Amino acid sequence: MAEGGNSVSGGTQHGLVQASRIGEVNQYFHFGGQDDTDPGHQLPLDNGVFENRRAQTDRVWRELDERAKSAPLEHPLVVTFTGVSGIGKTALVVHLAHQMKDRFRAAYIDLDEWRTDGSVDHEALLRHLLRWLGVRDGRPSSEYRQLVGQYRGKTQGARLVLALDNVWSADEIRTLLPVSAEAVVLVASQERLSGLESHVTHELALGPLSPEHGSAVLRRLSERVRPDESAQTLVPLARLCDGFPIALQVAGQLLFTYPRRRLERIVADLTADLYEKGLPVVEAVWNAAYATLDPPAARLYRLMPHHPGYDITLDAATALLGTGLDDGEDGLDGLTNAGLLALSPRAGRWRTHSLLRAHAVRCAHRYGDPAETEEGMRRLLLWYRRQAERADRTLGAERMRMAEPVPELPYAPDVPFASAAEAGAWLDTERKALYGLVRIAGDLGEDTHAWSLCEPLWKHYEDHGHHEDAIRAFQTGRDCAQRDGAAQALIRMRCQLAQALWKAGRAADADAETRQAVLSAESVVPGEKLHASALEFRGKYLAWHGRPDEAVPYFQRSRDIHLTIGNPYGVLLQGFLAGRTLRAAGRPAEAEAELEAARRLAVDQDRVRMIGRTAAELARTHRALGRTAEAVAAYEEALVHERARGSVHDQIALHDELAAVTEESGDPEAAGRHRARARELRAEAGIESDHED
Repeated sequence: MAEGGNSVSGGTQHGLVQASRIGEVNQYFHFGGQDDTDPGHQLPLDNGVFENRRAQTDRVWRELDERAKSAPLEHPLVVTFTGVSGIGKTALVVHLAHQMKDRFRAAYIDLDEWRTDGSVDHEALLRHLLRWLGVRDGRPSSEYRQLVGQYRGKTQGARLVLALDNVWSADEIRTLLPVSAEAVVLVASQERLSGLESHVTHELALGPLSPEHGSAVLRRLSERVRPDESAQTLVPLARLCDGFPIALQVAGQLLFTYPRRRLERIVADLTADLYEKGLPVVEAVWNAAYATLDPPAARLYRLMPHHPGYDITLDAATALLGTGLDDGEDGLDGLTNAGLLALSPRAGRWRTHSLLRAHAVRCAHRYGDPAETEEGMRRLLLWYRRQAERADRTLGAERMRMAEPVPELPYAPDVPFASAAEAGAWLDTERKALYGLVRIAGDLGEDTHAWSLCEPLWKHYEDHGHHEDAIRAFQTGRDCAQRDGAAQALIRMRCQLAQALWKAGRAADADAETRQAVLSAESVVPGEKLHASALEFRGKYLAWHGRPDEAVPYFQRSRDIHLTIGNPYGVLLQGFLAGRTLRAAGRPAEAEAELEAARRLAVDQDRVRMIGRTAAELARTHRALGRTAEAVAAYEEALVHERARGSVHDQIALHDELAAVTEESGDPEAAGRHRARARELRAEAGIESDHED
């Protein structure tokens, strides 16, 4: 008997079949989808064939009841469920979360959907959770440390149940644990998680289901189309599935898909496959499904595991295949119908379960060849590079670029970008694929593609952070530019890498990269725009490192180059940077002259953001010079522009500074108004205050 008495689990929550009459099975089994019955919950639909893991669920409920009677608690209840892939961990944590919805606010997080090259994207995930907890979309902090603080503040005292799936290590979830002792965290992991001992109340291992329970699952999966089939007649197929819920799910879908096919034939085919190839039982089920695929679907299945993204679109699948949109559609339809692919929670995208990705790799080894994989990845790389370049140009046509853009490709369509917002959203959605493809390009020896793909990633990095991802990608870009003999691209890659390094706290490495970038620029492109850019990055690094007096000459030299080559915005930006850095160096009189000139240029060029930024810096400079009235006027001007831009964090900072300067000037009423407005903005954005009234 399986652990859990007469419990039955129906496997994972992701849909495996979606087309034609098989669409009916999804509605019946509730595979995939989101539970939208209550906007306070974010859960997949509960599995329709789940008949409970009674021992495990009873254990959790007993613990909850005991905690309710206990003295004040210090930590949330954390329960880990362990077992191999396909054993039903996902179904169990989702089922439990659904059962707890009347007591807790519930959410499900699949960490596989938040990984980039093997590491969890904690910044993006924390923003997602903060939005779920009530922070307005787009309002969470841009700083990781502040994000953690916001999350702790939002979970303090909250009654939450958080189901965390596909957890690889304790480090991945330690930051995600709610502060509240009233919260419950349900963790699904293949292995025992060391390092959570101080939090984990129970560790529960899941094993296979008994043949009786397995046949009951198969009976429920097929009863609509095989009403005369009894649970007893399904025992041989259940035994073949060896109690793995994921295998039972696929076998049940085969029964549903082929309602007139003799059960003996299905069992015989799967048994023959098992014994002839000596594969695990679940492998036999998937091999049988693979054998039914048409050529485009089979080839796409072999290629998809090498796609580095969270999930895949029709256009990307078409690029992988390289034989046109019709084959892309046929391939996705064939894989979905065969139960080897699921619709992603994100609209218009498909996703392969991690266990099936591994199976697809084995199929590629057996039935494909290295040339097929390499050709597919080269096509995919070129297609993604083209789309990223198009998105980058939609976001900012003036940005300096070294690479020649990829021309239109005959084998796959372009992604339409109707606006900068759509282009930015695409870059963010595809970031895992894009960062991963830089590494893949380097592995393939496609040096030009590697550093060229780093260029459109720059704007995304500036907007979203992801420092470690950027460091890995930009290091690859630097090395590939060097191998490629692309001297100008190498300078640019060193600059991009340096900023990611110093923002990650790696000062020595950033120092070396900016030094070398300036030396190379002086040799390769003296007096040109790239030389000015290298000087700017060196100045930014020195300013960040607390050496403002050393930084100022770099901004001034960069400005001189921009002035010589006739780049007005470059002159404006470097003047602003020089003024800001002079103020930080304690040289406010010099800063004022620089900033006044920069402000005039910003107005002349109608640069709204720079008008606001220069006004704010002038306000701080006036304050440093003791000119309170001028400082207040400049702060008010800066606020007008930041309101127009909708920059909440900048508005909060300006109100805080205005409160301080008006109080210093003897106007407590004005100071109170500014503090009140700062509190309102923080409340609207869900930001915890660092200030005490």
